[in-house]
Amino acid sequence: MNFRRALFALASLCIASTATAQLVVPAGSSFALGGGDVDLASSGVQVGGLLSVAGGRILDAANVAILAGGTLDGGSGQIVLSGDWSNAGNFIPGSGSVNFVDGGAPSQIGGSTGFANLSFVTASGKNYVFAAGSTQTIAGLLTIAGTAAQPIQFRSSAAGQVANINLLAGGSQSIVHVGVSDVHATGQHLAPNLSNEGGSGNATGWFAAIVAQTAIPATALSPIGLLLFALALLAVVWHSRRYRFNS
Repeated sequence: MNFRRALFALASLCIASTATAQLVVPAGSSFALGGGDVDLASSGVQVGGLLSVAGGRILDAANVAILAGGTLDGGSGQIVLSGDWSNAGNFIPGSGSVNFVDGGAPSQIGGSTGFANLSFVTASGKNYVFAAGSTQTIAGLLTIAGTAAQPIQFRSSAAGQVANINLLAGGSQSIVHVGVSDVHATGQHLAPNLSNEGGSGNATGWFAAIVAQTAIPATALSPIGLLLFALALLAVVWHSRRYRFNS
């Protein structure tokens, strides 16, 4: 029975038109890549059963959708996509990587997911839109890379409502040229030596801290503080007059 289900899942790759071919694993079925590669030619992945990447690679995917009740096991492999990521089921990160690359419209990131290694790379200033209220957690390497001319953009799906990125304490980051709008860093401080390039702000936990230097008004001093301040001024005036008299 499992063999027949695996064949059914595999058959969904073998559609005559490669432009519409998808990797579909229906509910109740399973499919494992082992050490193999699947090039989806900009088509999608839909997981209602169990899809095991193991040591393989899913390349040139458009959208990846983990349906309710579905499990995508990342193993030690690689998933490369240019479209949306939606997780209403279960993603097992393993030690592998999920890599977002350029391609078409802004990518929507739906659901909260834990990743081993996660990357977003664009040369076109692509927007990545995270579902408000969601949290993406990264245990290993987080890579975010735009260009000086066209910085990558991270945004919440609803202006003023926050989405979160949580790089765990043991993780590492490689970040250049990014703009952030309504996305908070709730784990490690992200891009601490950079500035917000093109984002509208509300980027708690990102970028270099700006320390405001504000003079303390005299009214903020206590009565004792005011007395000591006045005595100090009198001492300065007295010494100044004594110096002029002696000279």
